[in-house]
Amino acid sequence: MSRARLAALTALALLAACGDAAPEGEQLRVTVLGESDMPGPLATRLADQVTVQTLITRDGNGELVGGLASSWRFVDDGRSLILRLRPTRWSDGKALVSEDVVAAFRREARRGALLRTAGIDNAAAVAARRLPEARLGVLAPIARVVELRLEAASPLLLGWLAEPGLAITRPGKPTLTRYARALEKTDASQQITLTRIAREQSDEARPAEIRIGASSDAAAAVAAFGRGETDILIGEGLAGLSEARLSARREVLRLDPLWGVYGYLANGLKGPLASPDVRRALALAVDRPALTARYGIPAMAPVAGLLPPALRPQPLEAVAGEAGEAEPPPPRGVAAGLRRAIGGQDAAADVPLEEARALLAKAGYTAETPLRLTLLLPPGREHRSIAERVGADWARIGVTLVVSEAAAPARARLIARGNFDLAVSEASVPVPDAGALLARYRCGAGPHCNAAADALLDAAALAGPAERERLLAEAEQALLAGPPLIGLFAPVRWALVAPQVDGWMPNVAASHPLNRLVRDPKKRR
Repeated sequence: MSRARLAALTALALLAACGDAAPEGEQLRVTVLGESDMPGPLATRLADQVTVQTLITRDGNGELVGGLASSWRFVDDGRSLILRLRPTRWSDGKALVSEDVVAAFRREARRGALLRTAGIDNAAAVAARRLPEARLGVLAPIARVVELRLEAASPLLLGWLAEPGLAITRPGKPTLTRYARALEKTDASQQITLTRIAREQSDEARPAEIRIGASSDAAAAVAAFGRGETDILIGEGLAGLSEARLSARREVLRLDPLWGVYGYLANGLKGPLASPDVRRALALAVDRPALTARYGIPAMAPVAGLLPPALRPQPLEAVAGEAGEAEPPPPRGVAAGLRRAIGGQDAAADVPLEEARALLAKAGYTAETPLRLTLLLPPGREHRSIAERVGADWARIGVTLVVSEAAAPARARLIARGNFDLAVSEASVPVPDAGALLARYRCGAGPHCNAAADALLDAAALAGPAERERLLAEAEQALLAGPPLIGLFAPVRWALVAPQVDGWMPNVAASHPLNRLVRDPKKRR
């Protein structure tokens, strides 16, 4: 037994109320399919959701509900949020008070940008040390009431408060967790083991133990699920979806839409793609409806810009297709909308190859001087299949696409150094925040820079909801003048869920807190 496992079981024994220390309930076995046999970002996030406490949380349907806060209300025209804390005690017996929340948020302000993303007043200035921590817009007027002051009214704040990064913690050992956490080695891999501290089950802590493992072999992972060796198999990205659809029963496959875009990140700072004309040509030449039709998944809607249909600001609806359409636009709408967004005039062709060729020629690439690009791919036949289709589209305008498969660490190094042309991106955000998704293309955030778009994003962060929509629409249009990403479609998260697992409900937030699921051994697999 590993030391971490022994420590977790010791803590469980000390905290058990009496007698039998084993918690009631079944074990839940989860495998995350990614690029490594070690727990990656999604596995870590799943564990964090179980082991930390936030002011707001999500239920099994993905809906926002009270966490440490029992109630809340917006005041001052939405510029301030008042939350009342429910009676809660730390593991050392001390009561949770509003000053604990203030201290936790001040520590987070020093560490990262999440509070700025959430729109908390003065978060950016405090993070940059331009203002003292006391100026952060988080206040404790009385012992069980917290006030959050915002730079601008935002209905998205509650979603950000449910993020594990805004968990309420204290320095040292006192915690609010319901599960003891341990990282265990199993052969050549690792798994995260979460053991419920309380003996009795509750709605917020149902499984007695949760084991979160990792696999990089899609065929082996799907086969292990079929043999009943794991209860849930979740894809960290698109890779493995084809194997799951081919080998698993249809009724166990679950798909959730993500707030993001699957596409190809372009090196806009050096090399051939430093030319905005080349990036515009590549964006114009892809037949997205034909690409997504191969999968037959409605949620994988074609995306010609930088935002998926679900996050497109209202002022740009006419750019995505015909005004007022609720469904994804037809093929003509996708191409024509992109043409208008990046400055094209003729919207008559479904795939405007001639305009794309003209843009390449303007940049100096012709039949005599062809353009050859390399695309960095994650492992997975899905990524390669998509690249083959996109490469065929680009070949029609005289561009040769070469694919180079590389693991995540190698891809990250190449991108950081600027030693690439294109790289697969499956970027998504956990909250339906178009501003947060567009912020990925700020100057300094990657191999791209558009100062005009940055100024619009800055203005949007300080604007009210209606004005914010307009500014975000303008920011996306400014970025599309030289797209930092060749958008292709809206991604989905796939999972195989055994019939014995109760509580998994498809939802637009792709949120399935493992502590709210339960494995019923009486049900047949």
